[in-house]
Order: sequence, then C-alpha cells, then structure tokens
Amino acid sequence: MLLKNLFSRFGTVEDHPEVLKIYCCDFTHIPRIFSRFIKKPLIVVQPRSAEDVAEIMRVCERYEIPIVPRGAGTSAYGGTIPLESCVVIDFKRMCNFEIRNGEVIAESGAVWIEMERELNRKGEALRVYPTSANVSTVGGWIAQGGYGIGSLRYGSIAENLKWLEVVDFEGIKMVKGEEMRYYVGTFGCLGIITRACIETRKNEVINCRAVHCDFEEALSMLEGGYHASFKNSRYLSLEGFGAKDFLLICSEKGDDDETGRLIWGRRLIPLRIASRGKRIFSEVVLPYKNAGKFYEYAERISEGLEVLFAKDCAIFIPVFGNGYINMLKALKIVKIAEKLGGRVYARGMLFSSNYERDIADYKKRIDPKNLLNPGKMGWNVFSISIGLLGKLIWTA
Repeated sequence: MLLKNLFSRFGTVEDHPEVLKIYCCDFTHIPRIFSRFIKKPLIVVQPRSAEDVAEIMRVCERYEIPIVPRGAGTSAYGGTIPLESCVVIDFKRMCNFEIRNGEVIAESGAVWIEMERELNRKGEALRVYPTSANVSTVGGWIAQGGYGIGSLRYGSIAENLKWLEVVDFEGIKMVKGEEMRYYVGTFGCLGIITRACIETRKNEVINCRAVHCDFEEALSMLEGGYHASFKNSRYLSLEGFGAKDFLLICSEKGDDDETGRLIWGRRLIPLRIASRGKRIFSEVVLPYKNAGKFYEYAERISEGLEVLFAKDCAIFIPVFGNGYINMLKALKIVKIAEKLGGRVYARGMLFSSNYERDIADYKKRIDPKNLLNPGKMGWNVFSISIGLLGKLIWTA
C-alpha cells in the first residue's frame, strides 16, 4: 500500500499479484531451469506525461528502486523481463501522436498501426514500421533498434528519426543526431524514451510481386524496391504455401501479381508458423557482402528460413524445432553470423554483454546505481550461460 500511495499521483497504478505476473514476461521462451531468475515487479505505473516519468524516476533514484520500461511486450529478446524487483513503467496511457508535414510526433506508447491508418487518411504513410505493428509501440520498437516493413528503402528506425525526447535521472531532454545512438537499441538502459519525431512518406500505392528464385538471384533483384523478403521452401511449407523458394519484392512502380498481393496483405501476421507449435527463432543481421555465404549455412541447419532485406544489410530469421538441441543450433547461428561480421538483431537480456565500450561507459556515468532496466546491459545469468555455451559450441 505504501508504494501504491507513493506512485499513484504520477499515473494509474497496478499492484494486483495476478496483474504483476503478466509483467514478468514477453514473447521470450524461458527454459524452466532459468525461471527462478525472473522477478515479479513491485508495482506497475502507467504515467500520463514525460513529467510523470521524470517524477517516477526521481522517487526510484531516491529509494534505489530499479526501473523497467515496457511497451506492448511483443519482443522475443527479454528486454522488458524484470531481473530484479522493480517498478515497471507501462506506457499504454502515453499513446498520443500529432501529424505534421512529413513527420509524426508520437508518445512512447503510440501504436504503429494506429499512426499508419491516420497518416493514410491524410495522404501520408510511415516509412518503416514493424511486422508487429498491430500492437507494438513506438518506444518499444525504437528501444529495440528495429528493422521492418520499408527497411529496404529507408533502413532501420534509427535512420528515420529526427529527434527523441528522453528522460533520465537528470530530467527531460531532447536528443538528435549521433546522440540518439545511446537510446536506439539499448532497451531503456541509458534513459527512457517518451516521445519521438519520425519521418513519413507520401502514401503511394505499393505494388507487390512474388518471384520464384534462389537466394543469389534474389540479391540481384532488390534495386529500387521499397520492401523485400525471401522465404525458402521449407519455411513456406510450414506456413502452408507452396514448396518453392520465392522473393517478395514491393515498390511504388512495376508489376503486381496475386501471390505478391496475398503475401503483402499478411505482412502484419509475424511468425505465423510459431502458432502451430513451439519453435525457436534466431534473428541476426549480416552485411550484404557475406549474406550469400551465411545463407548457405543457415539454410542447411534450419527447418525454415526467412530473410528481410534492408538498405545496407540482411536480417536472417531461421526457424528451428523445440528442445535444447535446437536451442544450441540457434545459438550456433549467432556465432557464425558474428564470425562473418554480423550481429544478433536485438540484444535484450540474452546478449546483454555485447555493447560497445563507449555505450557501456555512458551507462556507468548516467546510471551509476544501475537502476535503469538492470541486467540488460552487462552480464546476467542468461548472457553468461549463452556466452559459455557459445564457447563450448565454437570449440566442439
């Protein structure tokens, strides 16, 4: 009751035990042996403004209470899973946005699909958005450093931001340019995103074609595209489609076909094959110069493979069956990607030790008590276990 009274003036408060259980998880599959390392939040606060967030953080700093920011919880990287007893800041009530000429200014809890629909009514559209746009939020996808629909032409979300409003223990501040790298893809460990200015495009018709081809042929067909993805035959079989590899290529100009329109229409149903049983996915980012070599390896050991093409890289999503052997295969995929100059798509709590030195140093300066999403930057029990397994796999 004391905590509830302490935070209720900064927004809506949730403290029912059954509600708190919901905030212990996202889409990450946690093996039972590790479940004891997940902590239940002390309380959940849903602020109404950046000023509320700043006050919550001041109270948490004073009493040394950890803070975990949360959007829709659609990530599969453990970025919002509490590793310490904490206050969860849930942004569902900070969901407003304003459309201006060539940009949209959105609060952290704004949902991507709602912005896209309103933009479309005004003749505009988002440049990039996640495949989980139906539910995922602005702050969550930015904090993850997302790639998605439209990334072939426009790159990652980081390349489509004009500025961010961020709250840390020093207060509310605006950041732009190179300084945004401290907040994009760092899961709220250095500051909490409360607003973003996102560039938009004219809402032109997207024409889509499905082309049967192999991966090397697909790489030669990307020029001028707005969005493109490649799925091999095994992945398509899991989805219930035909048994040939194909490239979906979308652009404002060019031809259109029925299969292409069908696949484009299903773009906001991500990882549909996961619903047919528990499966394990890896997501890694590769430079184009090594994409072909990596594809050969990933295609050989996975049960199915999807590749999303971005402006300067390819995002590979191999799928595996359930169980520990397949978990090791998924981890080996990550190690192979790193050897070829790639990286894991989003670090979350599973690959939390892989940040650059300057970002880790900034964390120590801005958050010396390690209260901002603790365990998501530096070592934790999950990243230590994955690190040890990675060494075992690589030397085996």
